[in-house]
Amino acid sequence: MNSNPGQATADELSDLAQVFAQIGASIATPAFVYEDAFIRSRCEHLKQIAEKAGCRLLYSVKALTLPWVLELIAPHVQGFSASSLFEAITARNVLPAEGTVHLTTPGLRPDEVNKISEYCDYISFNSISQWLRHKDELSDHMEIGLRVNPEVSFLDDPRYDPCRAYSKLGASTHAVKEALGQNSAASHGVSGILIHNNCNAPDLREVMLTVQKLESELGHVLDNSKWINLGGGYLFDQDSTNLDAFYEAVDSLKSRHGLEVFIEPGSAFVRDAGFLVSTVLDLIEDGDKTIAILDTSVNHLPESFEYEWRPDVLLDIEGGRFPYIIAGSTCLAGDVFGEYAFAEPLETGSKVVMYGVGAYNLVKAHTFNGLLLPSIYSLGVNGEVTLVKGFTLEEQSQRWGFEASARFGN
Repeated sequence: MNSNPGQATADELSDLAQVFAQIGASIATPAFVYEDAFIRSRCEHLKQIAEKAGCRLLYSVKALTLPWVLELIAPHVQGFSASSLFEAITARNVLPAEGTVHLTTPGLRPDEVNKISEYCDYISFNSISQWLRHKDELSDHMEIGLRVNPEVSFLDDPRYDPCRAYSKLGASTHAVKEALGQNSAASHGVSGILIHNNCNAPDLREVMLTVQKLESELGHVLDNSKWINLGGGYLFDQDSTNLDAFYEAVDSLKSRHGLEVFIEPGSAFVRDAGFLVSTVLDLIEDGDKTIAILDTSVNHLPESFEYEWRPDVLLDIEGGRFPYIIAGSTCLAGDVFGEYAFAEPLETGSKVVMYGVGAYNLVKAHTFNGLLLPSIYSLGVNGEVTLVKGFTLEEQSQRWGFEASARFGN
């Protein structure tokens, strides 16, 4: 099995449903299941795009930080990008010696700068003040960049727009020009810039529009830099459009300014490789609707709650004879995934499988109401599942400072 559930055909979704029907009894739910073969196929796909563009490919580990997933991705990329010291250490422990670790964060802790120098090769300071405060504390081997806010917005939802009004993410082009003046960026110890101004974007023309804005406002800085990181936020999938505009943007940065170009997708690697498998605990009749209570929660799928999007569910069909409100099992009234309909009725014990949920969910999942975090499984090419991590009551209790075995007499 090696499909893209985000754009799968009805037959492919049916095949996926059969796979999960076969392995359902062997999975302790709730569970996140990640398909190894799909991650590898996405790595090859993204690697081909990067090679054709002539840019260097990084994986943004904040999307999914599972060590075994990082090990799958590492051979296909030139490095990882991190947002914290923890992610940087995790990245360095997985990457081969020649792999590079890149870091940017709005919250750079003074007591972590030395450790960041130890584990990272590139740092892009998030603000001019952050740069001035810490630039002299870094190891000599580190490449220093500035995160630039190009002030080009493509997102309607300001919660996810790095270029929203009064954004905390990056220095404005005006601030960068003022800080560097007419001198070479290198004379200030700055060797590159990073931008990241999009999220889950299918239109690669937006990269070109952003690059054109940078070239018009920071041409002198680009001419005197060594590298530029175009960030992530682009899916590079079958629904993506204007891929030629991406190639054109990279070519302009390389040929006109002599820059080494990085891209750092995150979701593009793992989003459609992930499934959340749950079990129906109860069916509640309320008027003309039936509510199916699952053993999972929107707290295990925070992107659904934050973005207010309805996750896709295997076997959900338009106009199905058996409609349900699918809800989580916490006391939060809004713990609801959406309305779905099936050809066959759900029963207590039925498995419900949400797909396309591999990015930015497990890393955010939490334990409201004392629900254990979902178990984590690897799905192999032949349909076999391997438990990677299960969570226990003892671990949950230790998190809050007491031993479950002592408290509950286990």
